[in-house]
Amino acid sequence: PPRSKADPHLVVEPPIPFAMQLRNLLVAALAVAAAGIEVVKKTQLDINQKVYVENAPVLGDGAGEGALNNCQSFADAHVSNPAAPTVKVCGTGIKATFFLRGRCEGYYEHQQTVGSCNRGAASESCESWSPTNDVRFGAYQSYLIEQC
Repeated sequence: PPRSKADPHLVVEPPIPFAMQLRNLLVAALAVAAAGIEVVKKTQLDINQKVYVENAPVLGDGAGEGALNNCQSFADAHVSNPAAPTVKVCGTGIKATFFLRGRCEGYYEHQQTVGSCNRGAASESCESWSPTNDVRFGAYQSYLIEQC
């Protein structure tokens, strides 16, 4: 192997040819693009994936998918009413986690996950939760909808 003239103990590697650098860059770019396609595929929901808060859709059913993977706050009317909210998560590919604290932060045992995440269940199956299940749920402030 070639040696450095300044330091004979230092081995000098030959420079990588431009064509090889270009090939490596192209391979890396294709890998990133393929990963991006996989992410896009995963975030597309079918028509059965829906989340409702007080019977109003917040994901799917005309509400779009903007709430997916984004922390959401309950409306002040839901937080101030100890008998609300009633939530419903439909479909087998999503779940919603509801938090006592705002900003979707866990606090001891004060979070509740709703959604079957059971691909063997009927695709239109739904799960509901409300303060009638746990009175403390009436004070919850935020939620996060995610794919299973």
